[in-house]
Amino acid sequence: MFSTTQCSGKHLIIDIKNIQNPETTNHIEKLKTLMDNICEKYKFQILQKIEHKFEPQGLSIIYLLSESHMTIHTFPERNYIAFDLYTCRNYPNNDVYTEIHKYIMEETNATYEAPTIIDRYF
Repeated sequence: MFSTTQCSGKHLIIDIKNIQNPETTNHIEKLKTLMDNICEKYKFQILQKIEHKFEPQGLSIIYLLSESHMTIHTFPERNYIAFDLYTCRNYPNNDVYTEIHKYIMEETNATYEAPTIIDRYF
């Protein structure tokens, strides 16, 4: 049907482990600020924010972006945060995603884990 593929964007996945301040995993305002800062710096347009705090612990934050989405899911009992960003922007390389990864690792003060960056195609 289609003879060529076209990039539809990139998907950044980060497993944030061994966070030095485990309270970060249950601190919704700090994590929303982290997400807001990313959106501001890279000019991602936020269409909607959804958040949910689980009892007794853990939270999920979802940002619907005009470029796609960004999510955080925390697992305090495992000292773990799952971060996910998909954008339909076609950057020439992975530098933006590498910068975002570095920022998140610094802000969470976590053990370094290499990010997963996936090129997505139509």
